[in-house]
Amino acid sequence: MKGILGFLARANLVELTEEERLKAVADGHAETPGSVPPPEEPVAQAPPPPPMNIEECEIADDRPLEEIFSAAGVPESPYPVEKMLRLLDGLRAMDAATRKAAVLAMDAADDNWQIADCVGDAERKIAAIEAYKQHLVAQVEGSEQQVSKQIAELKSALENTTAAIRRQISELEELLQREVAKEAQQTTSLEAGLRATREAAARETRRMAAEIERLSEITLQFGPG
Repeated sequence: MKGILGFLARANLVELTEEERLKAVADGHAETPGSVPPPEEPVAQAPPPPPMNIEECEIADDRPLEEIFSAAGVPESPYPVEKMLRLLDGLRAMDAATRKAAVLAMDAADDNWQIADCVGDAERKIAAIEAYKQHLVAQVEGSEQQVSKQIAELKSALENTTAAIRRQISELEELLQREVAKEAQQTTSLEAGLRATREAAARETRRMAAEIERLSEITLQFGPG
């Protein structure tokens, strides 16, 4: 694969990464004008971090794919599918058949990787993305159920509060009616007492006037002058 990939790079059909260039220099393949060193041999990589529980992931915009793959436990691939996609992007000038033949030739020329590695990596990552999509759907459904439950609880609480307030209003209206009736009764009683006092006073006034008139008869007949 090294010779074919180098040929494609020199033809400006594939762009090697800086890591690939540095590895080529370290292996003794110095760059010359117009040439591109072959990619590095696979090197041992640090073990990936422990996979995260995908159910614990929060919904966020632009969540890194690496985080999703790590959460799903996707293992490292000898030849990641992203690297193959980058290679294919460099071969877009070729027709589909020629492009496929070139990739198969690279596969046959390098024993460090196989097309099956890329296919398997793609399948695992597709499965991880599909699982994450299902997780998003499930989380949205869970949120909808939770919100619906909370809204129902709020409506029930409002209904209970409204009923309690209406009972209190009814009780207050009854109390008001009783107070109004009590006030009317007391007012009537007070007015009746006042009328009785006035009538009694009038009777006494008339009686006193009559007595004065009766006594005045003596003073008029027998008084001086």
